[in-house]
Amino acid sequence: MRILFIITFSLLLSNLSVAQQYVTDEDMEETVMANDDQIKVLYFTAPWCGPCQYMKPVIKSIADDESVNVTIYKMNTDDNIADDILGVHSIPTYFFIKNGRKLGQSGSVMRRDEMVKMIERHDRLTVKGDLLPYKGKPSKYEIVEGAHEKLTKKNLEQLWYSTHQLNELSWKIYQNLNDKQDLNCAIVLINRSIELEENVSNLETKAHLLHKTGEDKKALKTAKRAKKLANRNNESAAIVEQLIEKIEAE
Repeated sequence: MRILFIITFSLLLSNLSVAQQYVTDEDMEETVMANDDQIKVLYFTAPWCGPCQYMKPVIKSIADDESVNVTIYKMNTDDNIADDILGVHSIPTYFFIKNGRKLGQSGSVMRRDEMVKMIERHDRLTVKGDLLPYKGKPSKYEIVEGAHEKLTKKNLEQLWYSTHQLNELSWKIYQNLNDKQDLNCAIVLINRSIELEENVSNLETKAHLLHKTGEDKKALKTAKRAKKLANRNNESAAIVEQLIEKIEAE
């Protein structure tokens, strides 16, 4: 009887630890993405997050409640990049996932009953769509650190899956920095931005960077590509036209 009690108690502890646990980028495939027909909550949090501290007992209460058929996985956004890839810009954020597919998301603090209703509502939804792209689009480029103290690999990794942020930083480097290492860093960043999603803005940025680094032939080719895309999309090509005129006049 004592042995049976110990086994049962051990299994109970095991189930509770599974019901709520931290996951990392590396073990998402075996946990959050499991194809087992169970609803899962991927809960993005961090130690410094005040609202997350409020949600801590709420999340634990639900995770420990066997009547709620859910597994809650917590991810520390300070230590992982899946949140950046998935476009999580504030915490707490909750992704509702089944069989590796995102059914919906929510954020901010909420009462226990609100969270349970949300879990149950998503659990009833039809599972469809693509698998959660938590790995992001692979790249043929490698991050190059700049000379500026902020252009470290760690900082740049946070932008590596955002077309807009990569373009924005590259343009700021173009406008404000002149060190060759910083400009080389910006070239890699803008190439990655275009790799993720080509648009008029990042092509313009690349053309300006190439011109600034003396690559006028490549700059002109890229600028003309940007102009062609702008015309096709009925967007303004004024900025890139000025660059084309400047290069051709030199």
